[in-house]
Amino acid sequence: MTTILLADDKKNIRDYCKQELEEEGYRVILARDGREAIERVQMELPDLIILDLRMPRVGGLEAVGPIRAISPEVPIILFTANDEDCMADGRSRLAVACVEKSENLTELKRAIARTLGHAGREGLF
Repeated sequence: MTTILLADDKKNIRDYCKQELEEEGYRVILARDGREAIERVQMELPDLIILDLRMPRVGGLEAVGPIRAISPEVPIILFTANDEDCMADGRSRLAVACVEKSENLTELKRAIARTLGHAGREGLF
């Protein structure tokens, strides 16, 4: 079973995404911020990581580097309220996609399917 690590500081978003992604057949593990995401990657290597950009303590962009140091091959999707934030920071190039948050997770699910179908290949973003 494909394991996805989702890091978001908002519990309602974590819970909603977990439910939706589990209905798609994924195993979902959760983190409350980038620091916890890094710790989870050290304990259990997921197949894909979804990081919110803005989180307390350690945001998604701050977590990308340490996660890449642990596992350079795991694909990362940035999940943000404003996708222009992805374009404004060079660290976003380490991600395979940037998806803007919405009540409908269709775009996130498409990015996940596309990414897992091309796992390990750069340049999807």
